[in-house]
Amino acid sequence: MSVPAFSGPAVCSFSLWVPITIGFYTALLLDNNEVPYLRIIVLSSYAFLTFMTILSVDANVVDRELKRIEAERQKEVIGLLLRDFEEGASDFLWEADADLNLVRPSARFAEAAGTTQERLRSTSLTDFLNEHRVVRADDDQTDGTAGLLAHLGQFGAFHEARVDLRIGGETRCWSITGKPAFTADGTFAGYRGVGSDVTAHRLAEQKIEYFARHDNLTGLANRMSFDSALEALCADPGCCGGALLCIDLDHFKPVNDRFGHQTGDALLVAAVGRMLGCLREQDRPFRLGGDEFAIVMPATDLATAEAIAAQIVAQLATPFVIEAVSLAIGTCVGIAVVAQAGQNPADVHYAADLALYRAKSEGRGTHRAFATGPDRQSRMRRDIVFALNNALDLDAFYMEYQPIVRLASGRLSAVEALIRWNHPDHGVLRPDFFVPEAEHSGAIIPIGRYVIGAACAFAARLPAEVSVSINLSAVQLHDSTLTATIAATLARYDVAPQRIEFELTETAILEMTPQTIAALDEIKALGCRLGLDDFGSGYSSIATLYYFRFDRLKIDRSLIRDAMDDSRRRTILRNVTRMAREIGIVVTGEGAKTAAHRALLSELGFEDGQGSLFTVPLRDQALLDWLKAWNARPGPSTARRWH
Repeated sequence: MSVPAFSGPAVCSFSLWVPITIGFYTALLLDNNEVPYLRIIVLSSYAFLTFMTILSVDANVVDRELKRIEAERQKEVIGLLLRDFEEGASDFLWEADADLNLVRPSARFAEAAGTTQERLRSTSLTDFLNEHRVVRADDDQTDGTAGLLAHLGQFGAFHEARVDLRIGGETRCWSITGKPAFTADGTFAGYRGVGSDVTAHRLAEQKIEYFARHDNLTGLANRMSFDSALEALCADPGCCGGALLCIDLDHFKPVNDRFGHQTGDALLVAAVGRMLGCLREQDRPFRLGGDEFAIVMPATDLATAEAIAAQIVAQLATPFVIEAVSLAIGTCVGIAVVAQAGQNPADVHYAADLALYRAKSEGRGTHRAFATGPDRQSRMRRDIVFALNNALDLDAFYMEYQPIVRLASGRLSAVEALIRWNHPDHGVLRPDFFVPEAEHSGAIIPIGRYVIGAACAFAARLPAEVSVSINLSAVQLHDSTLTATIAATLARYDVAPQRIEFELTETAILEMTPQTIAALDEIKALGCRLGLDDFGSGYSSIATLYYFRFDRLKIDRSLIRDAMDDSRRRTILRNVTRMAREIGIVVTGEGAKTAAHRALLSELGFEDGQGSLFTVPLRDQALLDWLKAWNARPGPSTARRWH
């Protein structure tokens, strides 16, 4: 009865167990005159035990077999997945034994290594790396290979270690990940890992790094690289000192305005070509932005720097011929000398800027070196920078307002808020003199809050149909509290949001980021209006109007002035105003000085006009007095009077 329990599957075991068990019962009953109850009980107990043993053994056998089948199936699936992985991806699997010899190298590995699986098999991984390592000529070190070999020697794990290998006559970059394997008793058993050829990725990274540090148009290094180079110059200017040249092109903006940015870009490239012809091999040129350039000159004395600056001025004074058009520009150069190591790079750059400003103020087309003696313009700029960075007194600022008049009716449509700085030492300063420095220093944020508060307070004193236009800097759009400041100011002075309009220049639009776009959307959500200032003076594009919902479009005064005697330009402006009206944008003409200007604006379809024809910018009470007099004028076109 015990034999069937270990004879095989349950069906086979029971085919043997059943007749044997029945035979035992039959023999017990036939061999005795009486029923042997005790023996039958013992036999039944043992029969039950063997019966359960058969079932248990059968279940274990079946379970073990099912697990074996499942393991084989999973192994097959994993093998298929690994083959698909190697065939469809650039990555490859690798394995090494305890002696770091490659084991079962895959076809993808062999392909990446430029050899065959047979040649790779049993090849030492360290020998492979040493054979193909790329040695640098300068320091006799490899890019990552030495570090990877150190990891292998210490049986350590490594993740995406990059190594440069010479394969098939060209340098390839591999990214290798490996994890050591150990036996149950802790003995090193080898490595398993994955690798990939990331040469294309490395080239893309280098390209991105290049574009991050170079100007796309001219190919010169940009401001990011300039900061590093100037810092290095100040740390070690060379045996005879060093120099910094700051260069600004003269009369470049009119070329852009008149001939377009394609011509302007070609002119910039040609100007850079001439500048490069004046430099020495060790000099490093940079484009800081627009038509501003800088040259870092190590091992240079003042005389050499002035000679090179004079050569640059002379070269750029010669007219350029761009697309059969002769273009005459010029340049100014400011020079700052780095006499000894340890100078502050910001001070050196500032000194070169001051020298450049002096060259501009003395007639342009020249060069000047920074002078340490008394210089009124330099002192003024230093005072302004100091005040903006250290002791900004908002009480020294005040507002002036210039009317924007509806041309058809003569009614006051809006006023533009213009900030002035009553400096204690230098008198009244216009915004174009201090706003760029305020943007650079961050002082534009508190100044902007002051302007918003003053403009909303004045709006509360104006008729309900008159709006107030406030200029908004691109830097302010990065202020996370801007929207909350606007909302709180509107509530404080009980001003309807639609009466406040924020003007942005096209330059600010060029610097748009998702954060600034969100800020504009929040301003619109408050109910305020948006205007685009100086349209046509910079990087004008239909895309500007296509992607941003502006309520007002201001055409730059230079376009209107040039259209006075040019029918072609008048046709262009007439179509711009018609397009703006069709998409619900109010068009304002700037720089209206004469009745002829006003007549031209009306003829071209402008709705509003702004300029000295109506009045120059006035302070708040003076503007209110002007408004009373303006409304009191006799005539059929007089606007509704306000008292």
